[in-house]
Amino acid sequence: MQIKLTSLTIENYKSVKSETFRLSDYTALVGYNNAGKSNILDACYWLLRRSTLQKEDFNDPAQAVFVIGVVDGITTEVLDTIHQKHRTAIEPYIVDHKLWIQRRQASPGGSARDIELNVKRIDEGGSEEWVSNPGGIDAAIQKLFPEPIHIKAMDNAEEDVGKFQTTTTIGKLIKEIITPIEKKYSGEVADAMNKVSAIFGADGEARAEELSAFDRAANEKLSALFPDVNIKLDIPTPKVDDFFKSGTIKVYERAGDEGKDIRSMGTGAQRSIQMALIRQLAEAKKGEGDGPTRTLLLIDEPELYLHPQAIEQVRAALKALSKEGYQVLFSTHSPIMVTKEDVHAAILVRKCEEKGTYCRKRIEEAVRKVVQESTSQMDIIFELSNSSKILFSENVVLAEGKTERILMPKLFEAIIGESFGFYKSAFIPLHGVGNTVKTMQVLEAMDMPVKALVDLDFAFVHATRNNLLEPEDEDIATCLEIFKSLESSGQIKLKNGLPTKYNNTKAAHGYFLMAQSSDATTPIQRLHDKLKAQNIWIWKQGSIETPCGLNGKSNAHWIGLSQRLEYENYKTVLPHWQEVEQLVNWLTE
Repeated sequence: MQIKLTSLTIENYKSVKSETFRLSDYTALVGYNNAGKSNILDACYWLLRRSTLQKEDFNDPAQAVFVIGVVDGITTEVLDTIHQKHRTAIEPYIVDHKLWIQRRQASPGGSARDIELNVKRIDEGGSEEWVSNPGGIDAAIQKLFPEPIHIKAMDNAEEDVGKFQTTTTIGKLIKEIITPIEKKYSGEVADAMNKVSAIFGADGEARAEELSAFDRAANEKLSALFPDVNIKLDIPTPKVDDFFKSGTIKVYERAGDEGKDIRSMGTGAQRSIQMALIRQLAEAKKGEGDGPTRTLLLIDEPELYLHPQAIEQVRAALKALSKEGYQVLFSTHSPIMVTKEDVHAAILVRKCEEKGTYCRKRIEEAVRKVVQESTSQMDIIFELSNSSKILFSENVVLAEGKTERILMPKLFEAIIGESFGFYKSAFIPLHGVGNTVKTMQVLEAMDMPVKALVDLDFAFVHATRNNLLEPEDEDIATCLEIFKSLESSGQIKLKNGLPTKYNNTKAAHGYFLMAQSSDATTPIQRLHDKLKAQNIWIWKQGSIETPCGLNGKSNAHWIGLSQRLEYENYKTVLPHWQEVEQLVNWLTE
């Protein structure tokens, strides 16, 4: 087990009034500009490395700022790797491998000494209390979580890749490089350093004559002022890692050019170099696996200034680092940065006047809340995780069937003149209608507005099963009588009162025939209105194919209609354009 920060609670920090964020090894913060994603990253850094907050860092300057983190995975094996004094400081507060820490500042300004790092004590009876500034706890936390790398979106990347600091990417890379070099060249370097020390050291055996001359001249003058005291100019010999700490990045645009300082490059080039070094860091860490400590990598918009292929390469590098001793928390506006395996754990960040910056439930949390059966949980997570568009939208449209998947975006644009994306809508085709209601409930649990498009049979099968309609609904009863009449005339075959396959036709044909009956017009319209009030649209003529004038469900049918919609007015293309137009307008409400 590798330690990680599993929870971050932020109170009164910048745009965050009060919210808890659940973190994983690789966590994406997704939200629109000015939602407060950067503030979450800043608060996470402040939790582990204190600095004095000013008035602008307080949401309400009259109240204290505090950030609480839950650190999980602190096993005996982890404790065995740290110094005994740090273990002694931290071990009494660990419960079930977890440690609760709180960074708190009461008011703006002041000094770093005024900032508390409190730890939660939980006794055997379950009682809890915060212990203020226990001795050695800050140092112990720093041993478990080494200096984080914090890369901000709008900062000059030169700071991160041009200057050696323990918090920079170049610093982390140099640290990775030093160890094998020292091991390989330690003998040669030691010999070289001894030779340098012999020349420049105060007691060097081969001390440079120029230095000895300086010593003699200075001591003559000193003896007149303070007898019996001698001085020597001492030039210390640097250690190997001192050389590396002066390392920087030189940029060469053409062969034969003199290297340029990275500061001379534009922001796009700087960001590209920065992300290339992140990839190099991932390569250097490959194969190390889980270690006892964890470095937080906090990045604002890693995709900034990069083309799509480069974004994918950076995503892969960050994902690799999350498995090799780093916990990655980043903000993003790019779906490329969140693949289907990570969608379920991504955090949707939003902001409003009342709540400030807050987060919607993650997909995995919403699914567990709504769905009890593990198989259904996996089905729904699969459906939703296959579309990262959910994370980058303000509302969702669900639909069943291949026809909807192919035609609905075309129909929407033909009628409205804009795409689903323009309206910040995610169009999500489901593999079947069975999970429609549960998927809607999951999205609603995430505070995500959702609407669904379904065939007419939904009202008779799934609506009653999911308590959207009463089993004894009079309009359903009327339609069931029409089915019986159609069966009596030999047009369809029923099973448990509903159409089934018959004479090489699918069950859907029975619903189509029923919808053509004049006696069905009113009850179907009422069923439509009842479900529409619950954000579900049923096709009153059975399915989408009928109002669109499609005689089949093949690529040829779909492509033909799509091409016509590009060049002709939808009112001339669609035989029942009014129904499709009503649907599209409803989706934009």
